[in-house]
Amino acid sequence: MWTARLRVDSPHVAALAASLSTEQKTFVDGRILEMNLCESRAKDLRAIWNTRMRSLLIAESVIQVMDSSTPKE
Repeated sequence: MWTARLRVDSPHVAALAASLSTEQKTFVDGRILEMNLCESRAKDLRAIWNTRMRSLLIAESVIQVMDSSTPKE
């Protein structure tokens, strides 16, 4: 069995977790997001990992765009 674990510390943890809600079970504790992936074959784990990372990168990009368009006081 192949396993990968991701742990993210972010002020936007709820949005990041939501971006994975249909794909992966996540655990959120404060600013920490964790997920564990387990697959019987390494190539399957790599494919799933890459898909989850793309989801997180896109979510982070959207958050950055939204933050940059919000007027600062």
